[in-house]
Amino acid sequence: MNIKQTLFSAIISIVVIFAAISFITLPKLQTDFFHVPLISKLTESTIFSDALLFMMSSEVPQLEGTLEENGIETPKLSTVLFEAASGITLNNFSSLLDLELPGLNTSSNQIQFAGNNADSTNTPIESPPPDFEDLLKEDTNEEEKEPPKKENETDQQEADVFVYHSHSWEAFLPLLGEEKTKPSDASSTDNDKNIVMVGSLLTEQLEKQGMTTFHDTTNVTAGLHEQGWDYYDSYKFSRETVQEAMATNDKAQYFIDIHRDAQRKDITTTTINDKPYAKLYFIVGIEHENYKQNLEFVEKLNNSLEQKYPGVSRGIFLKDKSEGNGVYNQDLSANSILIEIGGVDNNKEELNNTSEALAEVIADYHFNAEKVDTNQ
Repeated sequence: MNIKQTLFSAIISIVVIFAAISFITLPKLQTDFFHVPLISKLTESTIFSDALLFMMSSEVPQLEGTLEENGIETPKLSTVLFEAASGITLNNFSSLLDLELPGLNTSSNQIQFAGNNADSTNTPIESPPPDFEDLLKEDTNEEEKEPPKKENETDQQEADVFVYHSHSWEAFLPLLGEEKTKPSDASSTDNDKNIVMVGSLLTEQLEKQGMTTFHDTTNVTAGLHEQGWDYYDSYKFSRETVQEAMATNDKAQYFIDIHRDAQRKDITTTTINDKPYAKLYFIVGIEHENYKQNLEFVEKLNNSLEQKYPGVSRGIFLKDKSEGNGVYNQDLSANSILIEIGGVDNNKEELNNTSEALAEVIADYHFNAEKVDTNQ
């Protein structure tokens, strides 16, 4: 029996070493192999856990007896090899879905800083792609309304902050009417009901703080349609918008892409000093070599938010290509950031309070940075 266990332990050891080397040498994992969610993913496997227990039982007789009493059998070598090579756990259908459906396994989000009560159950949820045909029909109806006022070209050329939206259709259920109740319903090209409204609130608050700001209100749905592109080209489209702004404005220092989450109100709302706030979080794309500069900038904003408005931030999340775009135009500037403000259930009051808090923090960072530059 001991010879059999020793031989099995040796084989398992070789398999584990082989698997570890394979994981480490994957490009995606070179930067985050020792990140907790990844280790948790490996230890979740019952096959590997049972194999390790049987390895230990060869040295601990009491453990061997316990395994036998609980009916735990020695895993088949073929099963261990299959899981190590494929990442699929037999008799576990969800492991196959995790591989084939990007974003299904939310624990793969890397939480750089976890806000109050943030864990794997309330991490960000990406909204499903909207029905572009319905949104384009809505655009036709919107043409009958008075066109929105647009900032003039001089404003863009002189602005310190450029606010824009890669997913301008992301909307809020309380603003859409009682007939809209599901997160998948929260899409609209009406800028009084979608994320563009939040961009306007933030722009107004930044201006009150003394920062010159330009808000790009481009209808991304229509823009993508004109280019013959779809939902998955959103960041390609917004990248052209940001590059155009940078080409015409040497003064612009901050590029802020505003989104909203698809989580429900209990996760995206908090109360601070008897005022309701829509929680926010920061996304940092790690698929470019200078992402740590963006992360450093975001960490400063997040720390300031935590000090002044504890609980309003849900944290900082790092994302690679497996979780979405992976860059989010952040390679264009160290001060390029993506902020998700609120969720599908937040109302205008909550969103405005958060915009005011965020504007205060950004302005404090900006003017303090100016003082440091002046002193130097």
